[in-house]
Amino acid sequence: MRPYLLPRLRDILFLAIFIAAVLLGPRMLNIDGDLPRHLLMGKIILETRTIPTTDVFSHVYQGTPLVPHEWLAGIVLYFVYTLMGLNGIVLLAALLLATTFLLVYEETLRTSHLRLATLGLTAWGAAVTSLHWITRPHLFTMLFFALYLVWANKLQRGKLKYIWLFPLAMLLWGNMHGEFIAGLLLLGAYSAGWVWDYIFSTLKPLIKTGKQLAFAFFSSLLVTFINPVGLRTWETVFGYVNNHYLMSRINETNPPDFSQPQFQVLLILLGFSIFLLATQKDRLNTGQAFALAGLSMMSLLSARNVHLYGVAAPILLAGAFAGRPFPHILEEIETLFARVEENLRGLAWPMITVFLIGSLVLTGAPGIENRFSPRIFPVQAADWLEKNPPTGKMFNAFDWGGYLLLRLWPDHLTFIDSQTDVRGDVTKEYEKVVTLAEGWQTTLEQYAVQWVIIPPAWPLADALTANGWQEIYRDETTVIFTR
Repeated sequence: MRPYLLPRLRDILFLAIFIAAVLLGPRMLNIDGDLPRHLLMGKIILETRTIPTTDVFSHVYQGTPLVPHEWLAGIVLYFVYTLMGLNGIVLLAALLLATTFLLVYEETLRTSHLRLATLGLTAWGAAVTSLHWITRPHLFTMLFFALYLVWANKLQRGKLKYIWLFPLAMLLWGNMHGEFIAGLLLLGAYSAGWVWDYIFSTLKPLIKTGKQLAFAFFSSLLVTFINPVGLRTWETVFGYVNNHYLMSRINETNPPDFSQPQFQVLLILLGFSIFLLATQKDRLNTGQAFALAGLSMMSLLSARNVHLYGVAAPILLAGAFAGRPFPHILEEIETLFARVEENLRGLAWPMITVFLIGSLVLTGAPGIENRFSPRIFPVQAADWLEKNPPTGKMFNAFDWGGYLLLRLWPDHLTFIDSQTDVRGDVTKEYEKVVTLAEGWQTTLEQYAVQWVIIPPAWPLADALTANGWQEIYRDETTVIFTR
C-alpha cells in the first residue's frame, strides 16, 4: 500500500480528537451562552465596519466604555456561521482542537523520541482539557498557547529562525481572547529559567538565548496594546481578575473540585507531574520547570486554567522520558513503530476522513443535530417574541443573555449577559432579584424593567405573579412576565 494512504500515530490522534469533538458538537454549543454573544459581535462589526467600544448590548451599561477583547474571534465565528451555520462552528472547533494537540504531539515526540509515551501523554492532556471543549474563543487560546510552547522550546534549542513569530501571533491572539496573557507568562517562565541558570548553574546558558527570550517577551507585550482600546484592555483584565465578588460567583473561576469525576484526570496528571519532577529533575530544564510549576498552581487556583495545563503538560514533561531505559519489550515495540512510520506520510487518509466527516456534518446527516437546544435556551420564546415584540426594557436569566441578543438585538437589549459585566455592579443587582433579596422589586423599578424572561421553575416566577405581574407566555423552558 502506498505510504501516503497509511496513517501514522499522529494522524490517528488528530482524527480521534477531531471525531470526538464533532460527536460532542451539541454539548459544545449548549454548555453556556457565550457563543451567541460572540456571533452578534462579529455580525455588528461586519455589517457596520466598526468595532464597538461602548456597550451596545446591555440597557444598564448602554453607552458606557466597552473593551471588545474578543472582537476578532467574533468575526471569524460569525463568518463561519454565515457560510455553514452551527455545523460549521462545530467543525471549526474540532479542527482547532485537533490541530492544537497535533502540535503538542509533534513537539513532545521531538523531545522524548518515544511514540507510545508521546501518544499517551498527549491523549492525557487532551482528556484534561475536554472540560473546556466549548465553542468559545478560548479554543483559539489553546492553539496559540501550543504555538508559543513549540516556539519557546525551539528558541531554547537554538532552532527558531524567526523570532518575529511571537509578536505576530500575539497581535492576533490579543484581539481574539483575553487569555493572551498566558503567552506572556510562559515567556516569563522561560526567561526566569534562563536567569536562574545564568546565576546559579555551572553550565551558563547562551547570552543569545537570553536576548531572544527578552525580545520575544517585550515585543509580544508591546503588540498587546494594538487593539481597539489600547491600554484599557489591560485595565479590564486586571480589574476582572482582582474582582473577588465576580470571581467567587463564576463556577469556572473557582478551584477544581477533585471529588468530581471530571477533575480526577487532572488530579492524576498533577500527581504524575510531581513524580516525574522528583525522580527525573535533571531531565527537565529550569524554564520548563518554572512553567510547569506555574501552570500547576494556576490550575489548582482556578478550573478556568485547566485547559492551559492540559496543553502544556505533555510538552513540558517530555524531557523526563528522553534517553531513559525502558523494559526490553517496550523498546522493541517502539523500534517497530519507528521503522514502520519512517516510510509513512499518511496525508491522504486523514484529509479524506476529515472531508467526509465534514460533508456529513454540513449536509445534516441523520443523527447529527447541531443547534441551540430549546431545553436549554428560550428558542420557542424568542420565536414568539419576534412575532409579539414587547415594549420596554427586559430582565433576563444570565445564561440566556447572549442568545436573546442574537435573536432580538437591536430592538431589545439585555439586562445582563455573560460578557457585559466586568465590574460586578449589575451582577449584584441581578443576584438580588433572582434570590428575592430585600429590595428586589426596587431594583426592577430602578432599571425601568417592563418585562421579565426566566425559567418557570425559578422562585422569582411565583414572586412576580404574587406581586401583580402578568404572565404572557409559557413553555417548558421559559416564562415571560410583563408589568
